Amino acid sequence: MPRWNKALGRRLLERWYDYTPDSWQPDTVRKAVILCPKSVGDGMAIYPIIRALQARHVDWLCVVASHRNAPVFETLKSEGVEVQTVPRDRDYKAVKTLARNLRKRHGSIDLCVDATGHATSPGIYFVGKLKARMNLTYSAYNMQAFADFGQPITYDTSLPTRWSKLIEKVGLGSVEGRFELPIPANIDQEVHQWASVLGPYVLFNLDGGADYRCISMAKAKALMDIVHKTTGLPLVIPYAPSGEQKAVQLAKPFPFVHTFPGPCSLLVSAALVKYAAVVFSPDTSIVHIASAYNRPTVGVYTVIDSAWQPQATLHEIIHSTNHVEQGLTPERLADAFKRVYPSSAEIL
Repeated sequence: MPRWNKALGRRLLERWYDYTPDSWQPDTVRKAVILCPKSVGDGMAIYPIIRALQARHVDWLCVVASHRNAPVFETLKSEGVEVQTVPRDRDYKAVKTLARNLRKRHGSIDLCVDATGHATSPGIYFVGKLKARMNLTYSAYNMQAFADFGQPITYDTSLPTRWSKLIEKVGLGSVEGRFELPIPANIDQEVHQWASVLGPYVLFNLDGGADYRCISMAKAKALMDIVHKTTGLPLVIPYAPSGEQKAVQLAKPFPFVHTFPGPCSLLVSAALVKYAAVVFSPDTSIVHIASAYNRPTVGVYTVIDSAWQPQATLHEIIHSTNHVEQGLTPERLADAFKRVYPSSAEIL
């Protein structure tokens, strides 16, 4: 579809679903919904909103997640936060149905926070069907349903920081702008016990959410040897269920490479990141988890975007073009590890 045609279609949607909200009154918020059926990183980035609303002791808080990022909010359930899921943000029917059901169950909802990123059709559908008293977003919608606070939040900061600045600007509270991914206690304990026996290790992630962010078996073997020689540490490969075979095959011929013996999941990978001495990843989700737990990080990026920069105190970025492997030379990799894990310089 031509760009102008798509923009026209979205503008028509905005006009169709638009409505006049109440005036902005943050002190009246008692029931709130956050719409974020997106990626893992998007989910981790909205924790400043969640923490601000929790600090206000709202009566009811709901997060709308995707199947993909729902684990990011798992521990919130024990804190009284309701987590609803839709398959993905582009499942328009599911998004509209959920909005109608939430309105039917809870009546007039005070605040809806659209965290779907740039102005999106799912955000328009959800806001239009939910009809909360007030709506908040940093995206550029052409709808009077959203509160207007004049000068937009700048885009040259990390996504959690954008939310933190917006929350403070609109009077909802003052919270730190950081990624979060809380880990359930049982998973944390299981991984911690295993990691304690292994000792300090490099969390060595190989796969991202797209082919150009994945490292091949052949390249991985060469990189693992370099990292081990540079740091003197064993390596642990995390994996999604679909990547188990690749991880096991890579670990088998190397006595210094390990995989977690139990079932793997996003939350297990998060715990493995939490207890790592240093983290390597071509995938931003793992980088954000390292940021959440302030683990020294080497991230490989094909596009440098301020929204998704590492927040760990010690971090290095290797910039590749087109494919993550292109920038991964032995020299650049070894140098990056020496910068974030200084004791590795003593190994050489």
